[in-house]
Amino acid sequence: MEIAADAEIGANVVLLDDVVIEAGARVDHGAVVGRTENVNRRSRSPQPPAGQTRIGEGTIVCPYGLVAAGVQMEPNSFLGDFGLVNAGARFGVDVAVGSGSGIGRRTVIGNRTRLQNLVMMGPDVVIEEDCFLGPAVQILTGRKMTAAERAGSPILRRGCQIGAAAVIMPGVEIGEEAVVGAGAVVTSDVPPGEVVRGIPARVALARVEAEPSVPPA
Repeated sequence: MEIAADAEIGANVVLLDDVVIEAGARVDHGAVVGRTENVNRRSRSPQPPAGQTRIGEGTIVCPYGLVAAGVQMEPNSFLGDFGLVNAGARFGVDVAVGSGSGIGRRTVIGNRTRLQNLVMMGPDVVIEEDCFLGPAVQILTGRKMTAAERAGSPILRRGCQIGAAAVIMPGVEIGEEAVVGAGAVVTSDVPPGEVVRGIPARVALARVEAEPSVPPA
């Protein structure tokens, strides 16, 4: 275990084996960092391997957050109250995940992406940089109820925006700078720059040319 001299550790925090807390990071009251996950005996998922858990420079883990073993949180990331980050997930620089959210195993979240409260997702999701996910978005993985085969995990490309309570079905790709309306259920790929809404989601506006995102100053 390595804890930087100026890191802040709250009351009743649990830090398990092979945890690194870098300079200026803060782990608030009741948080658990580095816990090896348990798997239900009927689960098809393999037991996640243990590995170093890193809370990057300036990162904040809010009260009662749970960061599993092998998670890598790059500098200035943020995990809200009661947030759960499962084994092997990776946060880029300046990622923010809201309160009560659940991040799946091995999920990758790109730099400067924002997730509001109560976002939920399965394993192996890829969310690229500069994306925005509104509250209560669900990103589903694995089987669909109408098919036995398992689809791949969704991919959200750079700069896309997902409205509150939208549902992204397994295997779906959301293109760069695309917009998904609140409450939509996305069952098929969304091309770059398009705006979709409804159940199932359909194109709501004519496609616009995606422009490169400009990182905030």
